[in-house]
Amino acid sequence: MSTLYIIGNGFDLHHGLPTSLTDFRKYAEYSAFSRLYEDGVFMVCANQTLNEHWESLEENLSNFDVDALIERAAEYYDDDPHENQFVYEVESAIDVLTTGLKRGLSKYLSLAESQDVGIDKLLKIDTNARFLCFNYTNTLDRIYNIPSNRICYIHGKLNTPNAPIVIGHGMEDSGYMPQDEIDISTLPEEALAAYEDSYSPDYEYAVKEAHGYFKKSYKDTVACINASSEFFESLSDIDRVIILGHSLGGIDLPYFECINRTVRSDCHWAATYYQNDQKRKIFERLEGIVNDRSRMSLFEISQLVR
Repeated sequence: MSTLYIIGNGFDLHHGLPTSLTDFRKYAEYSAFSRLYEDGVFMVCANQTLNEHWESLEENLSNFDVDALIERAAEYYDDDPHENQFVYEVESAIDVLTTGLKRGLSKYLSLAESQDVGIDKLLKIDTNARFLCFNYTNTLDRIYNIPSNRICYIHGKLNTPNAPIVIGHGMEDSGYMPQDEIDISTLPEEALAAYEDSYSPDYEYAVKEAHGYFKKSYKDTVACINASSEFFESLSDIDRVIILGHSLGGIDLPYFECINRTVRSDCHWAATYYQNDQKRKIFERLEGIVNDRSRMSLFEISQLVR
């Protein structure tokens, strides 16, 4: 049997490693990112607690409110134009929400890279299988001694300069269209005066930069698949897929669809669930990928404990 394991964050959590996004909330409590994410420029769903807001971090990154950021920065709009604090505040916020998030998340997850794992947490897995890993941590190679040539870190790996981590949302852009430039040389004197009173190059630049957040924080799944095309193409002989600790969320759906198109047509898919209240959701998401209940099964990850 040729097996592919798909590894999600629930895999690290099963091993007792500090990788939960709710714990990341505590770790990042006083960071600039946390301030913006919790009570700044992200819309929190009415039915979500703050912990749930963090648990759905990637999905919620698309809930960025450009107007809220511009409004926050606008208090600096009339400051010394030579310092241009207004533009600086917008640019700084975008940096915090993109590269700043990656820096903070990398530091937090690095804590798991050296933490011991109890023998009672080790799983019976086929070390000769292939592994598609959505995690950034070194658990597979450090704890299970899986050769690196059997692992595809689809979203990069911690502390690996040539494979920076990828985190983001699924909305490619906001649909923003910059204001058309006007040839002011053709304007009569009164219209020119009104235009100069109403138009600010700095303001337009800041709005454009704010909307640019969406491209900077976009998770380009097509690019990730293309970058690992050799690995995906090698899966044509796979007749068993085992998903360990992945929620099968919509943002990662393109990867699962690509795998389903590539593996054998009679391939069996098995996925773990953590709590009973998640079981139905996982099953429905898996069915949406495989579209054949006879080739699907669910189980608790603890069933694989040695």
